[in-house]
Amino acid sequence: MQTPLAHSALIGLQPDTIFAGTGDSISFDLVISDLGNFGPDSLGAFDISVGFDASVLSFTGYSLGDFLGNVNLLEAIDASAGDVGGAVNVAEVSLLSALGLDTLQPGEFTLATLYFDVTDLAVGAVTQLSVLSGSVLGDALGSSIAPTGLGSASVERVPVPGTLALLTASMFGWLTLKRRRTA
Repeated sequence: MQTPLAHSALIGLQPDTIFAGTGDSISFDLVISDLGNFGPDSLGAFDISVGFDASVLSFTGYSLGDFLGNVNLLEAIDASAGDVGGAVNVAEVSLLSALGLDTLQPGEFTLATLYFDVTDLAVGAVTQLSVLSGSVLGDALGSSIAPTGLGSASVERVPVPGTLALLTASMFGWLTLKRRRTA
């Protein structure tokens, strides 16, 4: 007797948190999990959008994973819209057979990597990225897979001592050491 297919999957962003400052380049992996591990349910297509604060982050690009096939070898079609103003859309359709996808896909893998520049993140501030509702997933046979979890991630700015504070502390330490040597 064959086990019924779950027809659900989790979508998330990894890592959960990145510590960065203005001017830094960062990236997040868009990951799917809870699929069959080298067997059904395999993913045959996806259309997912990730929201972000465009006043803090600037989207710079994306790269698709190869688990639905290689786009350059015409094994899959990149149907992504890219930056759609405060959200990034990535979409892909596999042209591989169900058996081909079953042998290619582990239970968890990266769908795409999203790249951003941090344009304006104040000291101590946090900004969120979230997988938006309305994500569409299809299995290798064209049936719908329900997204059961939509993940989020954050970019945090950690307060760091300013250059002046570092120079002052260094100068104080140097003067203290010099006084001890002369005494």
